[in-house]
Amino acid sequence: MSVYIFSPPPTGPNEAERERAVVDTGAVQARDDAKLNAICEDACRLVRGTSSLLSILYGDTQYVIAAHRFSVGAYSRKNSLSGHALAAGNELFVIPDLSSDERFAENPWINGENARFKFYAASLVRPYGRLPVGVLSVLDDKVRLTISELERKVIMNAANEAAERIVQISQDRNISPGASSPPLI
Repeated sequence: MSVYIFSPPPTGPNEAERERAVVDTGAVQARDDAKLNAICEDACRLVRGTSSLLSILYGDTQYVIAAHRFSVGAYSRKNSLSGHALAAGNELFVIPDLSSDERFAENPWINGENARFKFYAASLVRPYGRLPVGVLSVLDDKVRLTISELERKVIMNAANEAAERIVQISQDRNISPGASSPPLI
């Protein structure tokens, strides 16, 4: 068994309220939606990444509900790059070289245990324009010291499209505020 030292993502002071938004929007139940997968695929292609994913964070879990070249499913939040993006609270969160950032260098998604991602960029997903329920991210297996303004806009627009789609799915399924906790994937 290997022991790695890296920083798990923190949670914000409004985590309980943010998690309530996850439940209220039914975001986890939007899993593997064809339109959300297409949003991830387009973002990945336009930003020239290796993978793209739409992650919803709830409790100790990162739910990847849509993806391109990444498996949809439930993952531990403690290894989550998306958790760091969510906690930062910036509309765009970019790490040009994950392996040189002490928060991530020994993370199993960076050090080769699970993958060898080198670049990460993410934007907050805010259904109804409110609290973020997760992030849409693009990863690459190469360090990228710069990201163009167009690529920044692509990622932020993809996150907005994903938020709109989550709202649409929620309305189509008549998910009402106060619904039960997200099911395990």
